[in-house]
Amino acid sequence: MKRDKPYYSLKTVKRLALSNCCNIRMKARKTAKEDFGWRQEDIKKAITKLKTTHYHKTAAKYDNPSIHVDYYKARNLMGENIYIHFRIENEYTFYL
Repeated sequence: MKRDKPYYSLKTVKRLALSNCCNIRMKARKTAKEDFGWRQEDIKKAITKLKTTHYHKTAAKYDNPSIHVDYYKARNLMGENIYIHFRIENEYTFYL
C-alpha cells in the first residue's frame, strides 16, 4: 500500500502522545535512552514536534494487516535525526 499522506491525523497523534493512552514499547524507550539520552517525556515531546513534511510512509502492521503504521523521518528534531513509527488502535490507544 503506497500512500502520499499519513494514515493517522498528526493532530490526533500528538494529542494521544501526551495522554495516558500512549504506550511506548520497551524497545523504543531503550533505544531512545541509549541513542539520544531521552526519557519517555522526551519521546512524547519529540512526537509533538513532528510535522507533516516529516512523513515517510504507511505500511500494514506485520502481524495484522488491517492495522496501519505511519513512519516519519525527521532531521535535527530536538538535536537528533529520528526515524519513528506508530499506530493507533481502537481510536484511543497510541502505540510507539
